[in-house]
Amino acid sequence: MLKINVITDGRTERVTGERGASLLGILRRGGYEVYAACGGKGRCGKCTVQLKGEGPGLSCSYFPDRDIEVILPDKRETNILTSQTEYLFDLPYDEGRHSNLTPQPYGVAVDIGTTTVVLYFLELVTGRLEKIASMLNPQAAYGADVISRITWCQTNETGLQDLQKAIVGALNGEIRKFVDARNLGEGNIERVVIAGNTTMLHILLGEDPVPIALAPFRPRFTDSQRRIGAAIGLAVNAGAEVVTLPSLSAFIGADIIAGLAALNVREKNYLFTDIGTNGEIALITGDEIIACAAAAGPAFEGASLTCGMSARTGAVSSFSRPGEYRVIGDTEPSGICGSGIVDIVAWLTANGIVDETGFMHGDFVIDSGNNVRVTQKDIREIQLAKSAIYSGMKILVTRSGLKFSEIDALFLAGGFGNYISIEPALQIGLLPEELTGRIYAVGNSAGIGALQYLRSDGFVGRTENIAKRASYLELSDDEDFPVEFAMNMDFKTPDRSAEGDSWDYLDKL
Repeated sequence: MLKINVITDGRTERVTGERGASLLGILRRGGYEVYAACGGKGRCGKCTVQLKGEGPGLSCSYFPDRDIEVILPDKRETNILTSQTEYLFDLPYDEGRHSNLTPQPYGVAVDIGTTTVVLYFLELVTGRLEKIASMLNPQAAYGADVISRITWCQTNETGLQDLQKAIVGALNGEIRKFVDARNLGEGNIERVVIAGNTTMLHILLGEDPVPIALAPFRPRFTDSQRRIGAAIGLAVNAGAEVVTLPSLSAFIGADIIAGLAALNVREKNYLFTDIGTNGEIALITGDEIIACAAAAGPAFEGASLTCGMSARTGAVSSFSRPGEYRVIGDTEPSGICGSGIVDIVAWLTANGIVDETGFMHGDFVIDSGNNVRVTQKDIREIQLAKSAIYSGMKILVTRSGLKFSEIDALFLAGGFGNYISIEPALQIGLLPEELTGRIYAVGNSAGIGALQYLRSDGFVGRTENIAKRASYLELSDDEDFPVEFAMNMDFKTPDRSAEGDSWDYLDKL
């Protein structure tokens, strides 16, 4: 019998299972209700768990052959998976979406984020989703955000090749890992669909991204691109089709178009935002779509924080009060990710440690043993980032002749949306208070959009239609944006003093 250590809500318990049984089946027989919207048929991808030492895995498609440790999603993550089922399309698979290049054809849907890359491996005969893999984007070695990576391309003779080689090598590593585990070959991968921001797609295809960062900000392409796998060096069938989804502009990429196409909602007026280094925001009012990009900086992805990191193992992802916080992977804290810093700043402002102007006297220590702390510089980074996002939303809504109170819903996409607590985000002024009770996390909608593009002909048409309907507003040209940005910098703080001596938690300089 195999021994499965199950980590849930900070507790470690043990169940046993037989070889040949799926991990989903073992967990359910052990009394754990793992969410699987498709009933464990490998179609929805919602039964993902964290496998210690291996990363995320689909429990319905994972068959343990040794003792393992499994981390189950917490209540908040489970709620997000439920929201994805409710608010994102899960279209039936269109049979025959392969080119008969191999008897065992597979496809890969990829979301190339600035910080994180996610791959979905689909068996193309039945449409079964067999694996979801994620990794950090290795291009981070050349810069934390798209502008710094474009600068690398501009100032280094081999800059574009450096960045392209990094991402192609990382994708190939995951592809080879997948085919090797199934005794397949690279030739079995015959279709690849890719979403990502405009810069990421240019770099992947070896197209010069420098015009994206220079006025008038015109990328080499925004429409869907098609290549043959061998042409860009992917470890796939030499004749495999590689498709990138359409973008809208230099700073509204295929990740946003894919996410909008993936939304399955009845609301008439709603906002959609992916909060990251470049906060992309779209407002949908009936048939009209208008989008903008707010330069939030990398604070919400952890890159510019003193102890910042992306949402991976070791990151403080939520914070209630000193000594009470959650760490991804149930390990010792090694840093703070975007959702964690929002919780922390909300607590600091609520308890009078950070005033309305953002001033804080000394560092705030989260874990002294691991030297995880928040500094004054970090508070300033969050002020800039939250004001940029909120102001971008405000400009879009105002330009459409609406008020926040007239917006039916706000959908939060991306890794940040996976972990963020809504109440602290409202408290620090990142999200509009008027939308309280109407804010929903939908997770990696860009990746789901790429997956649906791989699965369904109808979704391909939907994606193209959204790209054609959407228009772009350049915030740097908007005369009201600087005023909004300045007005939204401050925090709201309570009139009362903090209970107890909050200064005990400060490391005074």
